[in-house]
Order: sequence, then structure tokens, then C-alpha cells
Amino acid sequence: MKKIVYLPLDERPCNYDFCGFMVQNNNEINMVRPKKSDLGLKKTPANYLSVKNFLSSECGDADYLILSVDMLLYGGIVPSRLHYLSQEEIFSRVDFIKTLKEDNPKLKVFAFSLVMRCPTYSSGDEEPDYYETFGEKIFRYGVNEHKYIDNLISKDEYEAEKSRLNVPEKYLNDYISRRKINLAALLRTLKLVGSSMDEFLILQDDSNPYGFTALDQRKVKEFTKKEKINIEIHSGADEGGLTLLARILTKIKGYSPKICPIYPKEECKNVIPLFEDKEVYKSIEAQIESAGASLSDEKDAEIYLFCNLPVGKMQNIDNLKGRQYDERDLPEFVKKAETLAKSGKIVAVADIAYSNGGDIKFAKMLSKSIGLLTLGGYAGWNTSSNTLGTVICQAIFYYFYGNTKTHRLFTAERVYEDLSYCVYVRKYMWDNELDKLNCTFYNSNGQRGVVSKRAEELLNDFTSREFSEIYEKYKIADCYMPWSRLFEIGLKIEER
Repeated sequence: MKKIVYLPLDERPCNYDFCGFMVQNNNEINMVRPKKSDLGLKKTPANYLSVKNFLSSECGDADYLILSVDMLLYGGIVPSRLHYLSQEEIFSRVDFIKTLKEDNPKLKVFAFSLVMRCPTYSSGDEEPDYYETFGEKIFRYGVNEHKYIDNLISKDEYEAEKSRLNVPEKYLNDYISRRKINLAALLRTLKLVGSSMDEFLILQDDSNPYGFTALDQRKVKEFTKKEKINIEIHSGADEGGLTLLARILTKIKGYSPKICPIYPKEECKNVIPLFEDKEVYKSIEAQIESAGASLSDEKDAEIYLFCNLPVGKMQNIDNLKGRQYDERDLPEFVKKAETLAKSGKIVAVADIAYSNGGDIKFAKMLSKSIGLLTLGGYAGWNTSSNTLGTVICQAIFYYFYGNTKTHRLFTAERVYEDLSYCVYVRKYMWDNELDKLNCTFYNSNGQRGVVSKRAEELLNDFTSREFSEIYEKYKIADCYMPWSRLFEIGLKIEER
């Protein structure tokens, strides 16, 4: 049995639980994680000494380490955007990775790190408090800087935009100085690739073609080229642990499954997903290869990854406007999936037609024609990259282990969360319930308060009506709000 030590990006279910779920009842993999209580809570960073001691004590007899560099350095994804750690302190934490490898030379270190995001909108929920007022302006300030650097605007246009935005200097200095420190830490970490780190994945958290994140990404690429470090950067964040877990599984098995992406129409390949900066096919191919699989054509494929996408601009499931992608030929798309599945092929579904939730119409068609529980994987949550990393990992586990009880439970959980909650319950409560409960989107009366109780009721009602295939076999054992807000939900699903 191979021992994997896992240090997640943060304590939310998508980071902490999904990987653990994937390997439960597995007789080839034993995964060890820190206590969730040591990993902080949203803006509160993890206890560094606890994390350090955990790694030191558990890596001695481990075969692999899945390491979130952001958790090690800053205490989690949100603390990475808020900290006031000195560069010296952060560099010492980077150097601990080197020490860890020196002390455990047989340990295979599979690490991932993020390029710090810069949201396009104003919200202080996951950013510094001043981002609530000046967030959009800070983003536009970065776009202005980027376009001026690239000679896309004149100096007069540049100065006029700076003056118009009028972001207080103290906030700009705070924001930019933290970005500089984080970028310096990422470059220092990159120097460990090939020596202290066996595999390293850089993920771009919420990206745009122009702005601070794009400039940082450029600097990383320039550095890797100069240092001759062969590494890819692609969109993503919360799926990083799953991607590396899948990659480790392919190493353990000594084989890379062949995956072929399938699209509703050829032009869907060129859609640029919300919160990302390049055509979706590039992210799909990068996600497949990062997970240790190989890209394949239809003829030779062992896993068929059905990527549900729009023909034109992607919409957010929370804010649908106009027609819901009438240009797609969903019946033909589903028929192709059904034909492959009934011929014994592995069919997995990346439901990425919308951001932040699945496609109810499409999923119901799949349930009727194939059965969701027979799929090699299903996901449809948050960003396209989050979904892709999740379902690709699940499909690779399916390839090696088949349609296990664990696999079906995870699929059932995805239906309850990605379809029932993200598409219906969250929006319904946002529009109709929060005021009655004296709550807001960012204040859900704690993790297990009135919002979680009402959410569970609505989840049961909706799933029983729309996805009886799932509801009749699986029930909610636990329902809570991990960050005491409406956006995400924590679920434990079990057999009835």
C-alpha cells in the first residue's frame, strides 16, 4: 500500500474532502491529512507550526506528498491574499520544502501553487477589506498598467485612466507589495523543481487576458524559460489536489489512460470560459495531461470526456439572461454518449456549459438515457477548470478501479451539490428565503444554522423531483455551510 501525505489548499470540502473521498476504501492507497482544525478558517490562516510538524512527522514513511505551496507559505488560499508576512519569513518556509526532501530522499513531492488572482469585481469577502470599495478599480488599474506596458495605449490615455480610477495610494501599495512578495516566493519555489520537487503544477486562479495576474503569469513564464524549467501554467485552483492525486495514481499503476474530449459542436472548443483567459480546449488538454493521462482521438480513446459547452459566450448559472444555448444539439450529443456507454466505453461528463453550476436539462437527459450512476465521472461546479480537474480525476480512478461504491457515492454527491444546490437551491434561497431568515449571502447564521437546515429541506425536495435516480438510493447525512455563506455547501451523502 502506498502512503500519500496530503496538504490541501484550504479546509473547504472541495479541497480537503474530495481527495480523501476518492481514496476511501482503496486497498492500494492510504492518504493522511492534517486535522481540519489546524488548517484555519477562510481568512484565518492555518497554524504554520502545526502544518510543519505534520509534514515532518508523516513524511518519514510516505511514498508521495501532495503539497499545496500556498497552504504551507501563507496558511491557505484566502490568507495568501491578506498576509503581512515578510519576504524573509516566506522564503524560510519555501526552504522547508528543501529540508523536507533532504530528510526524506525517497519521498516523491508533487506540489502545486497559484498565481494570485485579481478579481474584476468589488468584494471584500475573500480579499482585503478595501477591495469591497475599490476592487473593480484595482483590477482596472492593473489592466491599464498592462496595456501601457504593451504599448496598447498612449501615455496620455494611461495617465487619464489612472486619474479617473483614483485608487488611494495606501491601498494600491498594500495590494501591489503583497503581489510582489507572492511572485518572488513562487519564483523561489520554482528553483526547487527537479531537485526538491518531483512534479510542480502552477495554476492561475481566476484569470483575465490583461491585468496584474496576466503580468505575473508573464514573469513566471519568462523565469521558467530563462531557467530552462519545463512547466505548464493553466487555469484552476481548487482542483489542484485532485489533479495531482490522479497523476500519482497513473505513476503507481505505470500507465496513462487515453482520454478524448468530445464537444457538442466543433466551435464549442473555442469558447473562453468565465474567469479564464484562453480557449477552453487548451485548458481541457492541459488538465488531461496534468492529471497524468494522455490526449487521444476517438479511435484510440479509453475514456470519452463529454464537455458540455455553449456555442457562444458562457453564462453564469446564477445570472442567466436570454436563451439558454439553443444553438447546441443536445439530443445528438447525449445520443453519442449513450451509444458509447452502451458499447462498454467509459463516458465521463464535464458539465461546463455554465459557470458555478451544472446544466439541469442536459443532466436529466443523461439520467434518462444512460443513468448518471453509470457514468465514469460527473462534475459541474464553480469554474470550468474546477469541474475539469474533478471529473478527470474521478474518471481515471474509474478506469483503474471500476464502478465502485465510492465512485457512485461521489457521483451522487456531485448531483446533490453541482445540480440541485448550485443551480436551484442557492438561487432560490438568495431570491426568496434569506430575508425571511434574517440572513444575507455572506452571513448564513453559522455553518449549521437556519440556512443549512432550510437548504437541506430544499435539496431533498428538488432532488426527489428532478433526479429520482439519485434520491431513491442516496440521502443527505450532513449539510452545512463551510464558510458561513451561501455560495458553497458541505455535504455528506450516504446510501439509504
